[in-house]
Parts: sequence; structure tokens; C-alpha cells
Amino acid sequence: MEMVNQQNQQISKLQINIAGGKEQDVLLAAFLALVFGPFGLLYSALSGAFVMIIAEILAVLIAFAYGTTTAVFYTLAAVQLICIIWTIYATLNKYKTIEERISSRNTESLLYKSAILFLAFVVAVPLVIILVYIIRQGVTQVNWHFLTNVPKPVGETGGGILNALVGSLILVGVSAVIAIPLGMAAGIYLSENSRTRLAYWVGLCVDILQGVPSIVVGIVIYFWIVKPLGTFSSLSGSVALAVMMLPIVIRSTEETLKLLPASLKEAALSLGVPYHRVILKVIVPCGFAGILSGIVLSIARVVGETAPLLFTAFGNPYLSASLTKPMESLPHLIFTYATSPYDDWHNLAWGASFLLLVFVLLLNISTRLITRKWKVQL
Repeated sequence: MEMVNQQNQQISKLQINIAGGKEQDVLLAAFLALVFGPFGLLYSALSGAFVMIIAEILAVLIAFAYGTTTAVFYTLAAVQLICIIWTIYATLNKYKTIEERISSRNTESLLYKSAILFLAFVVAVPLVIILVYIIRQGVTQVNWHFLTNVPKPVGETGGGILNALVGSLILVGVSAVIAIPLGMAAGIYLSENSRTRLAYWVGLCVDILQGVPSIVVGIVIYFWIVKPLGTFSSLSGSVALAVMMLPIVIRSTEETLKLLPASLKEAALSLGVPYHRVILKVIVPCGFAGILSGIVLSIARVVGETAPLLFTAFGNPYLSASLTKPMESLPHLIFTYATSPYDDWHNLAWGASFLLLVFVLLLNISTRLITRKWKVQL
């Protein structure tokens, strides 16, 4: 009961304050409109002020053109009276009862929530349509023969995508071996030395690299690796994918470690633990969930890239595990088969698309599960 009485007293005080503030505000608004006319209306009604300023100018021009000084005086007086009435009405309209204001805010909140739910549904609909269409077209093509055989020549039925599966695993695996250590090291440096000049320029380069189109990365790696070696290779494709993975790994590592409290590092250092062991044994394990999420998301980002592989790995109709020879991948196989005029290759492309989609979905789901399980509560 006491709490209810206190709340009622607070509401009563709020109502008194609103009432007192309303009277003062109305008097001030009327005084400004009386003295400054339409310009005083700016205090309470911005749009009304512009309307009345234009109306006053037009009225004075018409009065001067077709009337006398007396007509101008009465015109200005009429405009002044309209401004006073308008500003009082606008000021009173701002002050509603507490119940009306709460009801209005609840209605607005409900409308905003409904709009957000509707927009979320609209955004999800295209994704669901794409998923359903790919699953319907591709799931019927997947079988054991499809997964364990290489493609057949044109005109022969059957064949599979074993070369593309093995190639994608090798390309992504080598790119992860290159990008993850470099990305984590750079992220640790940026989080530990964020105020240095070098950290500023490194962060700027990371942001720029993140916005570089994938096909541009492929062209750069072509001139850096493919042309000097004189041949397409899976190594060049892995380097291109690693370059695309770096910004995601760096930023995820940096932002995750910045969220950790400084007391963790200070406590470890106070015990005499060397700095490098503090980073490797305390800081990095505490941010394991965020770092791992960034790594998995970077892999999901590059596993479906086709453009850089057109200039680097190039593709191979045969099964190959050599890093110095061309290698097939799922995105390149989908691109090649989907643009071909053969129905059998179209079916293989749908099956490969389905597998690639499942792989990306599993990566994202595993990221959520691992993050939830290993998340450290600070």
C-alpha cells in the first residue's frame, strides 16, 4: 500500500509540474507571437511559422498593391491575431494528460514492433524461397555415386563431383592455415596497442581490404603468384581466399579481446607471468568464443567464392591433391556447369549447390552452438 501511495504521490507531483509548466509555456508562446508575430510562432509550431511568414508577406504585398496604409495595418493585425491563436493551440496540444501520453506511447510502441516484425518477415521471405528452391532442385541429385566419382565426359550419363569436394576442402584448409595465425596475431596487436600510429594504419588497411571486391583479389594474386610461376595452382587459390579471410579474423579477434576486462591481464601480470604467456594462456582462451566465431564466419565467407578462383585455381576435371597444379572447387564447378548447355551438367550443378548450401548452413549453426557453449560470463 505504501508503494502504491508513493507512486500516486509521484504521479500527482508530475501532474502538478506539467500543469504549471503548461501555463508558463502558453504565456511565453503567446507573448512571443504577440511581439514577433510569425517569427514568434517558431517556438511552438515550426511548420505554422513558415506558413504564416509566407502568408504575411503575400498579404502585405497585396495590401500595398491594392490598398492603403490602413489596409496594411489591419492585415498585419489579422496575421498577428492568427499567430497568437495558432501558437496557443499548438502549445496546449503538446500537453496531454499522463494517461493519454502513456496510451499514445504504448500505441506507438506496438506500431513500431509490428513494423519491425513485418520487415523481418519480408527480409526472410526471399531467403526461404531460395533455400526451398535449391533444396528441391538439388536434393534429388545427391547420392553415393554423386559423391564418390569424378565428372564424366560430355555425352556420358552419370558422374559426380568428388574432385570439387576434395579441391574445396584443400583450398579452404590451406587458406585457413595461412589466414588464422596471421589474423589472430594482427588482432592481438591491434587490441593491445590500439593507440599507436602503426595500429591506426593497420586498422585502416584492414577496413580497406575488407571492402575490396573478390575478383580484384583474384587479379592481384594472378599477377603475384600465377604469372611468376607460369601456371594456375591451388596454392594461388588458397592465398586469394586467405587474403579475403584476413579482415574478418583480424576484426573479430580485436573486438573480442577489447571486450575482456583489463583486470584479467593485470592479475596475471601481478603473479609474475610473462607477457606472452598472459596473452596465450589467459587472454586468448577467455576470448575463445568470439575468435572462433570470426574464424568460422570467415570460412563461410570464402567457401562459396568463385571470382578469385577463376584467376588462380582455375579448375580441373580430374582428381588432384597437388598444391602446384590447377584444382577444382565447388563454386567453380557450379559456375561452369550452370552456364553449360547440357542438362546432365545442370543437374550436377544443382546437386553441388545443395551441398555447398548445407555446408554453409552447418558452419553458421555450429558457430552459434560453439559460441553458446564456450561463452565466458564476465
